[in-house]
Amino acid sequence: MVALLTLPTEILCGIANHTDDEALLNMRLSCKSLCEASDRPFGTIYLTNRHHVPSEHSIQALVDIVMHPIFGSYVKSITITAMYLLPEKIHGGASQYLAHSNGFRVPGIGIDKAFINSREYIRMMKQVFNKIRKLQNPVRIKICDDTEYGFGWTQMVNDPPRMYDHCYAEVLDRTLVAVIRADCDVRSLELSMHHYDFESLHDILEDLLSPTRQSLKLTIHCDRKHSRKLYSPYTCIYDQAEGSLELIGCDVYELARAKEDSTIKRTLAFLLKQNVTKLVLVNCHLCSAKRFRVLLSWGIGTLKTVCMTSFRPCRTPADAREHWSGIINVLSGHSGLESVVIEDLLAPRYWSLFHLPRDTQRYEVSGHHVAEQLRTLATIVATEPVESQI
Repeated sequence: MVALLTLPTEILCGIANHTDDEALLNMRLSCKSLCEASDRPFGTIYLTNRHHVPSEHSIQALVDIVMHPIFGSYVKSITITAMYLLPEKIHGGASQYLAHSNGFRVPGIGIDKAFINSREYIRMMKQVFNKIRKLQNPVRIKICDDTEYGFGWTQMVNDPPRMYDHCYAEVLDRTLVAVIRADCDVRSLELSMHHYDFESLHDILEDLLSPTRQSLKLTIHCDRKHSRKLYSPYTCIYDQAEGSLELIGCDVYELARAKEDSTIKRTLAFLLKQNVTKLVLVNCHLCSAKRFRVLLSWGIGTLKTVCMTSFRPCRTPADAREHWSGIINVLSGHSGLESVVIEDLLAPRYWSLFHLPRDTQRYEVSGHHVAEQLRTLATIVATEPVESQI
């Protein structure tokens, strides 16, 4: 028997025209069931996470998808790829290629910033977020330069190049203006720190972190460059609902070397003042007690818990004891601290530095007199020899 869905449209119309009312009703119910059975897997796979580029063609497609009566409800995440493209000088001729931030070379294209800077972009994105709000779907937003080019990338490549530039700040600003005007709930915002100045971020974050809005999860990727040298990349994750700030792969020494008015230093200080009660340090390089004290000082008044996980002592065996004794002493002097957790060291032998068995998984100092317990631990680490070398 020939499957119904393989029949040409003309034959299906002919069948419908020669079907009596009772049978036609059953046919309609069958078609509705087929639609309901197929739209969920299709919408979940292809529409939940939308990835677009900042062009009119691409954003119009996003509007069409969100406005669709069936598939619009599946859109939960929107990524805008604001490509970081710079002209590469070629001796004796015009630029033919653009250098991408990941080091690869891609055919010369340009971003039409006239569209980004126009009211049309905000109007179209406001349509998107208005519809998402009406569907009561909190949305995740990401502004990035991923190499997984989004919908509309092919057309951008085929179009004649017009401008060689990046537009991170413009895309972030215009997108969030549309979010705020639509009063749409943003579940999470993800961006790269090195593309913005603090002033533009400050205004945006104050709006999104307002107590009148839903709690936000903010992810910031920090990839700083200086004199062609890439500093250690790290990630900051601020969870407003949990009141936690997580630093992943952060080098406190590099952070301390940053200028006082640097975007990353001012942003971290701003976030630590947003009623952060928990600081999580994942695989972070704590170079010295002095630098660590500066980081903790930004969270004075609200910080209750410090968790250090997935790290190795960053000093040689000769001075690791003094170094970590200093770190623990800094923690003991932080007023209001109620809990300190050390867990998941990268090698079992590192636990011997704290005079703990190698099979230790988690060590916590909490309860009453936390400061006194930490000072005692700091004294033990500094004065009592370690049985095995770190």
